[in-house]
This record gives sequence, structure tokens and C-alpha cells, in this order.
Amino acid sequence: MKLRTLPWLTGLVVLAAGSEVEAKTYRWVNEQGIVTYSDQPPQVRPAEGEREALISEALEISGTKKALETIPDHIRAQLDARQTPLKPEEKSRVVKILGDAFRPDVLYGAVRAAFRGNYEPQRMSIVIGQLRTPLFRKVAALEVAASEPGAKQDLERFALGLQGDIPRPARVALVQRHEASMRSAELQIEMGVVAFRAVSRSLEPLLPSEKRPTSRETDSAERSLRAQQDNLVRAALVRWLYTFRSLTDEELNEYVSFSETDAGRWFVATQRKGLLDAMRTAMDAAARQMAAAFPAKR
Repeated sequence: MKLRTLPWLTGLVVLAAGSEVEAKTYRWVNEQGIVTYSDQPPQVRPAEGEREALISEALEISGTKKALETIPDHIRAQLDARQTPLKPEEKSRVVKILGDAFRPDVLYGAVRAAFRGNYEPQRMSIVIGQLRTPLFRKVAALEVAASEPGAKQDLERFALGLQGDIPRPARVALVQRHEASMRSAELQIEMGVVAFRAVSRSLEPLLPSEKRPTSRETDSAERSLRAQQDNLVRAALVRWLYTFRSLTDEELNEYVSFSETDAGRWFVATQRKGLLDAMRTAMDAAARQMAAAFPAKR
């Protein structure tokens, strides 16, 4: 259930398949190897006062915490991609301010706050019960492996291979369902816009007024980002096919079906809100620190 991917956050990180019965029947294997079938997903009953521990566990198992660790590097990449007349010492200070504002622990705190503010004990109970199953732990490991730097070339080879080895329609339908639930391409764009704004606002005090982007130029850049959605959706489907390539259709259907439940949708939506809130909060903090560190140039 990990949310991943942006043009600059690749690897961080998605119509229908299966019968009506399959979509409502859950199968899981507990730690003792016992297989269970039910019309209800696995549940745990958290004891009073376990809210913080359960939030931490959910963000750890789902891979959300690890994904946040990649964001500072991608913010730095955004800065490096900008053509600016910064002196080396100025750029060094900008890098430090952005790195401090977008620290993983700060972002993680904001995501946790989103779960505290939207906490639903019953839904979290269902989510934790599912995340603890061997299948979901296996999927989390696959997603982490697919996001490692060394997997990039392997993914590229896999994508090229799809031209001669077209996936079965049923498999494509499963990853389409996953992307429809996760909306990762849409998240990539929203995070890309926030990152663009963060770098733009941070650089404003360092640039003479005539070299600062106009509102029209900023709007045009954001429209260009949003225009990439169709391409990003296609890229996401290829990425999911690669990431889940070792799963059987039955396993993938079980995983995808949970994201379509009430509890699954709640977890993804809260996770998404927390991530975007974290990015916006970090952006505002970076802008304030930049304004304080550098006198605005005229």
C-alpha cells in the first residue's frame, strides 16, 4: 500500500478483474501458516492507548517511512536542475536550508499527525491486521526492492521486454485496478508541483526582481507538470507490473482488493493527505528560513 513516485520521485512511486465473489472474499495466511477464507478482512483488536504504536507500525510496514527518506535528495535534484546565478556559498546555504526543512523526521512527523487527526480505531485495526499478513509483508519488500537505485536499469530492461512479451489482459487489469486505487500518477504531479513551488519560493530572495519567474511563467510550468498525467499513468502501470512480477494473480488480486475496501481507501487517503501536508509545511518553513537568511535583492 505504499505510495511512491514523481517525475523526480521515481521509485518512491498506480479496470477491474476478478469476479464479484473474489472481490469480496479475503484469503490470508497467519504467522502459524494457517490459511483463512472470510468475507471480512483480518482484524486485530488494539488495546487502549495503542494508537501511536499502531500508526508507527502501519507506516513502517507499508514502507511509507522509508519512502520519506528519499525526498531530500529529490528536492536537491530540483534545485540542481534550475539554472540560477547563485554563487557557490549561496547555493551551499540554500541546500542546507532546504535539507533542514525537508528532513525525513519532519516529514514523518507531519504524516503521523495526519493519522492522529483522522484516526479511526476500527479501520486501523483492519489495516494492521492485513499489513501483518505474510502476503502484505512480501509486497512491502517487493516495493522496497523496486525502489532501490540498483533496480532502475532492471526496470528499464523489463519495460523494453514488454514490447515483445505483452502481459496478459487479466494481469494488466489487476495493475490498472491498483493504480486506480493508489492514484500514484496524480500524487506524483501534486508532489512535483509542491517541490517546484518550494524551490521557486526559496530562490526568490536570492534573485533580482527581473530574474524571478512571473506568475504566468510559474502557472505555465505547473500546467506542464499536470499535462504529464497520461504518461505517468502508463509509466506507473509498467512499474507495478515490474514490482509485482513475482506475485501470482491470486496474490495480486488479494492485495489489490484490500485497497478497494473502506479501510484500504481510508489508509491510502490519510497517507496521501499526510504526505502532501508534510511537503507543504516543509515548503513554507524553507521559504521563511530563506527570507530570514538572505536579504531580498532588488
